[in-house]
Amino acid sequence: MKIDLDNVWGNPKYYRNIPVHPVQMEYIEQLYDAVQCLLIPKNTIQEPMIIKMSYLAFVIFISSDESNKHFFDKLVTLIKLISRSENIRFDVDEKKKYSIVINDEIVIREKDFDKIKVIIGEQNLIDVSDESLGSEFDKAKSEARAFMNKRNKKMADLEQQIIAYKCVSKSSYEDIKKMTIYQFRKELERYDLIKSADILQNAQYSGMVSFKEGTTIPHWLDQIETKNTDDDLVLTEEQLNQISSKNGLISI
Repeated sequence: MKIDLDNVWGNPKYYRNIPVHPVQMEYIEQLYDAVQCLLIPKNTIQEPMIIKMSYLAFVIFISSDESNKHFFDKLVTLIKLISRSENIRFDVDEKKKYSIVINDEIVIREKDFDKIKVIIGEQNLIDVSDESLGSEFDKAKSEARAFMNKRNKKMADLEQQIIAYKCVSKSSYEDIKKMTIYQFRKELERYDLIKSADILQNAQYSGMVSFKEGTTIPHWLDQIETKNTDDDLVLTEEQLNQISSKNGLISI
């Protein structure tokens, strides 16, 4: 069994000799803004011309409209973040195929971009799969929000999460800035499990609290199931329809 620890160590991933760097916490705000260019549900647009396009070509196409040009700006920012370079340019060949050139030597072609898009999602714990977006996804999110509201609890925002992490880890803010988003999210999640396990196990062993028969008390090394943390990043169906109508397309 192959063990891949690149995300844990914060190493870049390589696809066809193209390095894709994980984004550090210092740039999390820029990433969460820029990554919106990867969250447009292209496959929900039932238009033959769009279906045939690569995702890179699709983003460039919709950005040709003045009201959507910000998606291209976000794409540029995203490439700078994951390449850790300011030297990037976009080329188009005689077949009208796009490519992104980094430092005048690394070339990301249209067919490469789809793979790199997946790597970006995995490295930064953002679900960028087209199948996860659209009306059904919006419905599921609404149901999840309704459930959380019934609990009368609100998850700490990013600022409070950073402060909480500093408190429990004793790290400095400068140290947190240099962590990757993956490392921060995963460590914070593990801290949460450790604290919960300690409280419940101490309560059990004290004899002052009883649990129902068959109740499993969590252990600090239990496997944590992967959860998506991009709830506020995705485009809604209404936003997608606006993009489609402005480009003369029909969304179904």
